[in-house]
Amino acid sequence: MENLKKIWEPVDRIVFGIVKHVCVLMLAALVAVVFYIFVGRYILHKSPMWGEPLSLFLLTWMSILGSSLVLRTDEHLKVTMFDEKMKKSQIFATDVLATVCIIVFAGFMVVYGAQLMKQARSNTMAGVNIPYAWMYLSLPVTGVLYFLALITQWTRRIGKK
Repeated sequence: MENLKKIWEPVDRIVFGIVKHVCVLMLAALVAVVFYIFVGRYILHKSPMWGEPLSLFLLTWMSILGSSLVLRTDEHLKVTMFDEKMKKSQIFATDVLATVCIIVFAGFMVVYGAQLMKQARSNTMAGVNIPYAWMYLSLPVTGVLYFLALITQWTRRIGKK
């Protein structure tokens, strides 16, 4: 297990460091685009045609990629009020069940996200001319990141024991 941890930690740091920086850049771009839309609409009385589709694209990618960062550190919302009343073995069993559910969901994201990309490759977002397939690419990418985040989560969890 220690060998896996030594190999995995640098990979994890690099992959999720990149994801974190990409999310920060997307948030900055999203704030700038939405501010520009606001100025254009209410001050200049001419809203840019590309603003709303671009903000939708950025928001979709940023929020879904950010969810993998939260999953990695196990800081997502969850009900913990029963944990105080449960035994350690029961808590472990619920953690395993939650992990299985996340694996199924991540697989769903990869498979059906790829299908959505294939269906939407000929449709483009009005105003920005970006194919919808690029927006739907966020699903399989995040599905793969969920798998990687679970590896990190469990190597940390097992390392603590």
